[in-house]
This record gives sequence, structure tokens and C-alpha cells, in this order.
Amino acid sequence: MLKLTSMKKKLPTPIKDGLTGMAIGTAIIVPGVSGGTIALVFGAFKKIVNAVDNLFTKNFWRSLCILLPFLIGSIITVFGLVFPFQLAFKYCLFSIVCLFAGFILGSFPGITDELKEKEPTKGNIIQLVIGFVVAAIIGVFSVIFKFNDGINNLFVNRPWYLYLIIFVVGMFGSSGLIVPGFSGSMLLMVIGFYKPILDLVDFSNFWPNVSLGFVFALGVLAGFIILSKLMNKMLTNYRIATLYVVVGFIFGSLVSFFVNSQMFSYIGSGLKLLDCILGPILLLVGIALSTLFVFYTRKHKGEENAEN
Repeated sequence: MLKLTSMKKKLPTPIKDGLTGMAIGTAIIVPGVSGGTIALVFGAFKKIVNAVDNLFTKNFWRSLCILLPFLIGSIITVFGLVFPFQLAFKYCLFSIVCLFAGFILGSFPGITDELKEKEPTKGNIIQLVIGFVVAAIIGVFSVIFKFNDGINNLFVNRPWYLYLIIFVVGMFGSSGLIVPGFSGSMLLMVIGFYKPILDLVDFSNFWPNVSLGFVFALGVLAGFIILSKLMNKMLTNYRIATLYVVVGFIFGSLVSFFVNSQMFSYIGSGLKLLDCILGPILLLVGIALSTLFVFYTRKHKGEENAEN
């Protein structure tokens, strides 16, 4: 343990931050894994939040230099994972969703740790149910109203208002960087924008996709600034209520992961043998990896509290 700590200390700060950025990038693209939790575990959460807060002050260049290693590391990982995920969505969608669902199931003990300290009230149960219903009903509505077709048509025809939609989607997607335990990519998957955003990395349609990707990135930045302040107030003034809604939403997202128009279209053509074999295996792998990460997070917090 001492060796590992000393090795970390020997790493130059930009390299250490770049490696942390790569870990955050993995969390950004994998639904069910929280970028906020990764940043918290690696001790970078406050550093990133403070740098973003100071971007539009006289400390702009200093803040940008702090954020650059995290940004570069995240971009490297995201681009490295995009193509494997695109292939997985094309040939084994059910299996890859099982993996994501496993990440969510395995992370529940860590998400609910703080809520175990007090008995839930009737109000807390209502908040949990509201979060669950909102997330679950998005998937159900997507099947009834064929959201998948509508979203795909938007990206094919590209009307001017798609840029406004992408900006707002980016704002909501940034929530995974703000709320530890909550995954922004999970939210994108629930509302049906995860795969279209993933498909923007397409060199055959380079410049139109770059423009949409840039607007999405602006939305993420704006969302991070605005939602971080809002979430800070919510967690300060209504912490337990907010956490119950978040946990309910995460539970409900499991329904929307499997009950959505994209999944129905995929299964409608017949569930592949590969999915039937690989799906349950990846579900267990996701649960195992996420559970191990929860144990690591708890240990990290325990050591941090002991030091303080």
C-alpha cells in the first residue's frame, strides 16, 4: 500500500490528472458508472468543480490549464471505447445492455449507503416512487410513441432545432459528473439519445457530426456549471429527499433499459443466440465489477476519514 502511495506521489500532476481523466472518460461512456464517483475516489472532484467555477473569472487560463489533462484523458478514453460500443450495439444490443444493467445493480449498495442511516419516512417513499415512475415511464412511452424512430429521423433530417435539443440533452448528460452515484450516460440511454450521440463519431459525415458534437459539449459544460450550483443547493437543503429521488430514478432506469423502442426493434427481429449466452454472463460481470468498485470506494472513504 505504501509503495502504491509513493508511486502516485512521484507522478507529475498533469500525468496523474490525465490518468484520472481517462478513468472519468470510461465512466462518461459506460451507462451505470458515475463520473462523479470516479472523480471523488481519485480526489479530483473538488479540483474539477472549482476549476469550472473559475472558468469565467480572471483565473480563466489557470482554470483551463487545470482542466486540460482531465479533458484530454477523457477524450482519449471516450474515442477509444466508441467503436467497440458501436459494434456491440449493432450486433449484441441485449448483451451490452445487460452489462450496463449489471453496473447499476452492483452499484446500489454504494448509492444507498447514506440512506441507511435513517428510517425512511412516507415522504421519502413517495420521492422514491416518483423517481422510479419518471424513469420507467420514459421507456414505456418510447415504445408507445416510437421515440426511436422519431429520434433517428431527427438525426437523418437534421432540422435546425436539433441543435437546441442536443444542447439540452448535453446539459442533462452532465448530471453524471455532478451527482456521485448517478450516471449521465444512463440518463441519455433512458431518453433514447445515447446511441445517436455515440454515432456522431462517424468520419463519413465528419463536419455535420462535429458541429452537433460541439453543441453537445457546450451543453455538457453549461449543464455542469448550472446543475452543479442547483444540485449543491438541493443536496445542502434537501439532501435526503434528493437522494431518494435519484435512487428511484436509477431503479426505474433498469425498466427503461429493457423496455424501450430501440430494444423492442432489436428483439423484434429475433433475439440472437449470442445474446442469450452472453447477456446473463455480462450481467454478472457488470454486477461483480461494480460491487468491487463500491467496496474500493468505501475503503477509500474510510482511509480518508481516518486521515482527517
